[in-house]
Amino acid sequence: MRNIALIGFMGAGKSTVASLLASELKADLVETDGEILRMSGHSSVNEIFDTKGEAYFRGLEKEAIKEALKGTNTIISCGGGVINDRESMEMLKKNSIVVFLDTSFSVAKDRLKNTAIRPLFRQEEKAMLLYAERLPLYRQFADEIINTDNRIPEEIVQMIIDKYGFTYGH
Repeated sequence: MRNIALIGFMGAGKSTVASLLASELKADLVETDGEILRMSGHSSVNEIFDTKGEAYFRGLEKEAIKEALKGTNTIISCGGGVINDRESMEMLKKNSIVVFLDTSFSVAKDRLKNTAIRPLFRQEEKAMLLYAERLPLYRQFADEIINTDNRIPEEIVQMIIDKYGFTYGH
């Protein structure tokens, strides 16, 4: 099985879908943000951005993706900003099926309204601008686009399995 990389804005369902998909396909799961935290020793993505900056974060992200792509049969849940790094996206495109979990801004905001670790949504205008900036890039890099607004995660997983005919694990 080829790797599957999930991209999309925060609140699209990447982590939930990745976990379910990995379980269903008996595949390995890599959460790039989790790997970045492990490599950095920091306790949150916000802490990395605040103390080391975005360039440092993107460098760690690139390393996490390189590691994830060493195998096959891996589901990779990418952070929302991965599409800002062309090299990371080119690696993913070459070695994975890239699935864009598309969600409207209003649904993403609603899904994350009680999430303290997403301070971006405290500045709604800034979040909306970021969403608008990223949307064309998600579409540009996607092999497949699935809108998640009115779908439960299990339905999205089944759509990916049906589309690509995955039926086996390790």
